[in-house]
Amino acid sequence: MTVECVVDIRAEVGETPIWDETAGVLYWIDCLAPSVHRYRPRERTDEPVPLPIDSPHVGAIALVEGGGFLVLSGSGLWHHAANGERKFLAKPDTDRPQNVPNDGKCDPQGRFWFGTMHNQSAEESGRLFRYDTSRGLQAMDEGFSCSNGMGWSPDGRTLYFVDMMPGRVLAYDFDGKDGSISNRRVFVQISKDEGIPDGLAVDNDGGVWVAHWNGWCLSRYAPDGYRIAKIQLPVERPTCPTFGGGDMRDVYFTSAAMDLTPAQLAKGPLAGSLFRLRSDVAGPKAVRFRA
Repeated sequence: MTVECVVDIRAEVGETPIWDETAGVLYWIDCLAPSVHRYRPRERTDEPVPLPIDSPHVGAIALVEGGGFLVLSGSGLWHHAANGERKFLAKPDTDRPQNVPNDGKCDPQGRFWFGTMHNQSAEESGRLFRYDTSRGLQAMDEGFSCSNGMGWSPDGRTLYFVDMMPGRVLAYDFDGKDGSISNRRVFVQISKDEGIPDGLAVDNDGGVWVAHWNGWCLSRYAPDGYRIAKIQLPVERPTCPTFGGGDMRDVYFTSAAMDLTPAQLAKGPLAGSLFRLRSDVAGPKAVRFRA
């Protein structure tokens, strides 16, 4: 597959790309720069929109029904409305001050799921959370030093979730009706010589696309965990893929330049940039949070 750099930028940690099919734009963030980037593929322009948050760290964003964003930051989960108003929703891990939020996504029913991590990825103090307006914030699982990407199978019966530092993608049985999970198991174990898993996306055929931090590649796995494809990339630290474009067959992915040495940057000078490749398989539209 041909990989195209569409935004040449040195983001510290590019993350959570989301395709807005209504506007025909891609939103993404740099976790260490509190702003939402708006990439317009027709114009090939990228515009960072500053976020008024009380934290230097952003873990994830999600689209909201009716407009605006959910913003997950070090100060908690916020609703940033389209008119500029913002509302505080919840603060995870108030009993674990060493934890920070990291990555999140809406399930098929419009509930927001996200993880937390130890601020140095040194202890398994992170949790997996679910948030919805009727039941608020609920911890669903724990024991993660760095919670990361997630996605759902096309039939909505499996949740995939990255437990980053041990190098594994977990799978849970998922009940869409009540938002419960069960039967935690290892879906894929990635060998250390191929980096560690970061963000992921699931296509309409059930293929699970995983970004390999420090691995220079994206992998696509079948629902049984067999690797179908390995796509070599021009960056060492790809972070998160998503589907977009008019036919939902453009795979966009973010990347990171954080802590790379001059020698590493010379080998991969596009670190931190936004990329696109074409897939034979389409992906689902982004689910909006139901406020």
